[in-house]
Amino acid sequence: MKGLAFLLISLSTAQLIGANTKCAPEPPATCYPDDCCRTYCLGPTNEGISPAVRPYTCNGDWVITAAGFYWNAHMDGMEYAVDTRVNNSNSFNRANLIDAEYKTPDFKWDFGFKFGIGYNTTCDGWDIGVVWTRFHGRASSHDEAEEDDNHTLLPLWSSFAVNIGDEPSDFPEVPLFATDIETQWNLKLNLVDIELGREFWNSKRLTIRPHVGLRIAYIEQEFDIEYKGGSWAGIPAVSPALTNEVELENDFQGVGIRAGLDTVWNFGCGWAIYGNTAFSILYGRFHIEHDETNREAASLFTKTKILDSEESFRASRFIADLALGVQWFSLFCDCKYGFAVKFGWENHIFLDQNQLWRVNPKIDIINFFNQRRGSLDTQGVTLTFVFDF
Repeated sequence: MKGLAFLLISLSTAQLIGANTKCAPEPPATCYPDDCCRTYCLGPTNEGISPAVRPYTCNGDWVITAAGFYWNAHMDGMEYAVDTRVNNSNSFNRANLIDAEYKTPDFKWDFGFKFGIGYNTTCDGWDIGVVWTRFHGRASSHDEAEEDDNHTLLPLWSSFAVNIGDEPSDFPEVPLFATDIETQWNLKLNLVDIELGREFWNSKRLTIRPHVGLRIAYIEQEFDIEYKGGSWAGIPAVSPALTNEVELENDFQGVGIRAGLDTVWNFGCGWAIYGNTAFSILYGRFHIEHDETNREAASLFTKTKILDSEESFRASRFIADLALGVQWFSLFCDCKYGFAVKFGWENHIFLDQNQLWRVNPKIDIINFFNQRRGSLDTQGVTLTFVFDF
């Protein structure tokens, strides 16, 4: 048994040594000039079938990626009110929808960043790395509808019911309405991508890099709505004026497989167009919260909770990543270092991320729950710097 174990260890060691000898080039590696007084190491003119592009410096190298971007985030299904062209002082006609439109938050543009580190191996041009993407998105709105404005705001997320009688038949068949609505939506997006890829020459002008790996996602959303006036105006000497606050949370944490294809279409002198696609399926956990309170508009500002719900469940979600842009790349210092600058447009789609429940009161005070599913998407311009050493 000892002899057999020694033989197996010897064979394994010999294979590893042979693999390393075959894998690593013998220094010094040759650098080849191009027409623009630049250099490359491995390329379509000095290698065989699908020659590897990486490592750039011929002996394996580290690569650092840093990017800044200016993106806009948007979430479907965030309508918070219906604006109808009916005067809110007329309780009998308030339910009529005339030239009505949904009111949605105004989604803003914000800055974010990416940071990555990887290693380009000499083993057939394979590369491995990790990239962290961080982005905080936001949206807000403010709508008013006074009596002389000749329009009414009908809330879509509140479960409040005005108590004007002791029996269900005492409730008038008129909808809940507000004269002032403010909203605030916040997104915290963190993505960690671990990739294994290989970039190779498909022709003298085109390189392709298939890659596989894992994606870890943390997607946190908060949606706050404040309703004032209208049904919350109160009756002097009978009931106080109120401010209604709806607080919603929609969080997702997941991990899953990710695969994609990066392409570079070279024009010459380092200039090229790049187009990248990647798709991932993440399995994770949703955590949903819906809280609603009425707060008295005058001192002592007493709060009364009228709704408190919470839900957690697990599900799989699909994500698509697309990018298109222009880049410039060159090696310098005798192929010891590489530098690239990329500028392009990115679009990322996160399907079925909106899992919030809407709550509207019915005439008989039994709350009616419904859902307006939606997807999250981010898009915008990205400036990327890549340094190989």
